[in-house]
Amino acid sequence: MARVKFDEKYVFAELEIVGNALTSPVTLYLIGGAAMIKYGLKAATKDIDVLLSNHKETAELIQALLISGYHTIQTDRLGEEYQEMLATQILENDDGFRWDIFHEYVCKKLKLSTGIIKRSRVLFQSGLLMVRLISKEDAFLFKSVTERDDDEADLLLLARSKVDWELLLQECMSQSRDDLRCEVDLFDKLEMLGTSYGLETPIYDRISQAAQIVMEKWFEEKIIRELKKVKGKYLLKI
Repeated sequence: MARVKFDEKYVFAELEIVGNALTSPVTLYLIGGAAMIKYGLKAATKDIDVLLSNHKETAELIQALLISGYHTIQTDRLGEEYQEMLATQILENDDGFRWDIFHEYVCKKLKLSTGIIKRSRVLFQSGLLMVRLISKEDAFLFKSVTERDDDEADLLLLARSKVDWELLLQECMSQSRDDLRCEVDLFDKLEMLGTSYGLETPIYDRISQAAQIVMEKWFEEKIIRELKKVKGKYLLKI
């Protein structure tokens, strides 16, 4: 059974309700469908994806949601694509409207960086809640690391709007480190959009090269780990 979608009026009414239930200040960043609604790229969304910078505010938001009639959902009840998101908490109300809450990282890959914070803007305040809207470039980058049903269509909508590809690439590369391989995710999504929809971007060749370097390094490290295991087993037998 398909999940219900909720329009802007409903989404922001829920934000106001939760804002009025807070007992201490919370700043959240809209990073998913609700952000795309504000950019005029979608009319409705199944859920609201929010990112917070610290544990205290995350806990306060969750408590306010529980007070406001939401209940937590165990990720093992959801599809694999939701489990892989590694959300801090997922809550839903009786209407089926869902909050996907992330603390600092999305999918343990992309971080709420200084650049993302600086590019965001205040959308509105309700009670003790401040809602900030991330840039379209950062919205694209966050959606590049998730695998939900609507993400492909959302990426295409974002790509066809006015996006600063150089800024997007810069943020992706600045987040790169050994345990975060967002170059590969971004390349995979651009490759998919190019193959399926003929989308061309000025950063494709560079992100392709960066992703290839990351994957080659990953394979080399994997081979080294396997060789060490084999060597260890051999020495034990001796």
